[in-house]
Amino acid sequence: MYREFFRLDDYPFRLTADARYFYMGKGHLQAKAYLKYILHIRDGVAVITGEPGVGKTVLLENVLAYLEDDIVVAHIKQTQLTTTEFLLAVCLQLELEPEKINKATLINEIQRFCLRQHFKTKKVVLIVDEAHNLKINTLEELRMLANMEMFGRKLLQIVLVGQPSLNHILSSHRKDALSQMVRLSCHIEPLTIKEMGEYIDHRLAVASKGNYTLSFPKDSLSTIMCYTGGVPRLVNVLCDMMLIAACLQGTQYVDAACLHGAIKKLGWPVYLKRISDLPKPNATENFVQQRPIPMLVIRQPGQITGEYLLNRERMFIGRDADQDITLENRKVSRHHAQIVNINGRYFIQDLNSTNGIYVCSEPVKWHALTNHDQIRIGDCVMEYQESVSKDVPEQPHASQRESQREEQRVAMV
Repeated sequence: MYREFFRLDDYPFRLTADARYFYMGKGHLQAKAYLKYILHIRDGVAVITGEPGVGKTVLLENVLAYLEDDIVVAHIKQTQLTTTEFLLAVCLQLELEPEKINKATLINEIQRFCLRQHFKTKKVVLIVDEAHNLKINTLEELRMLANMEMFGRKLLQIVLVGQPSLNHILSSHRKDALSQMVRLSCHIEPLTIKEMGEYIDHRLAVASKGNYTLSFPKDSLSTIMCYTGGVPRLVNVLCDMMLIAACLQGTQYVDAACLHGAIKKLGWPVYLKRISDLPKPNATENFVQQRPIPMLVIRQPGQITGEYLLNRERMFIGRDADQDITLENRKVSRHHAQIVNINGRYFIQDLNSTNGIYVCSEPVKWHALTNHDQIRIGDCVMEYQESVSKDVPEQPHASQRESQREEQRVAMV
């Protein structure tokens, strides 16, 4: 629309991830250095976070474009998948053709591929974009993949990229195994006002191949920063609308009238108001922490051998010593189950164990826990106990629930 009017060769503020327009602020340079380091040492999990639109994807593509030939990359961009779908996506990225589409086969194919590459002295890197959307099951599988080693070297290097909520999921204060494997964590900050001015000039220079007279007045930068927060995607949208406004007014000068006309047309609040209206990552957690914390009581056989407060969003149960709840029993798998807190409700999930999980004598794969549920894993019996408010009637014990159901059946007859 305005390209001919301003004598530009291209539209300077496109939202597409075009490498020609890539500008690296201080945060991008730091993240790039971290990525190069973690790919060199091949140890642990790397985490890169940033607000939506800050330039994470463009940074990744910039790093990938200059990787050495001895690095094989699987780049996953769609993360709202089931565990099996995710593993299949990894196989497809590695150009593998598994015979069967089930989790065991897919994991085996990935492990064999990584081992072959290791003996060819090649590195395999799995980059997961939008990692904050990963399901809990998938995160557990990623942990297992990240544990693959040969002669003290990791067979698969994992890089997780996502929004700031990913830091909450993998917080250093959490004690789950995946969080402990995070070797480097880097957050990309939005542009400073100085960087934002350079960013705008850079895009204008690229769009006109260096022969341009168009510029944004320096006194407008503070207002642009006020409404965009220095987030490149928002800067692009606002600056593009400013050029449209100038074109419609028939002026070659992008003045304050163009800026305020663009803001009015977009209907934007100031950036601080925009982010204050977003749901806080910890809002749910803070709400949950105000509720009574439930407990898991372990009995083996006949006596209480442990009591565990379920004070984290996810707790693993198994025979391994690194589990949150360790059960020393041969019938218990190394990584047997997990208990997950979802918005204040607790669920137990079987992690493809050998002998399964039984809740109130019924086999389950995924079960919403209620007060006094009896959970059996191997020879260990656990009771889920939740502190119930006086205003809320306590849920009956499993045996009481069965008696009540029997009384109802008799009454119906």
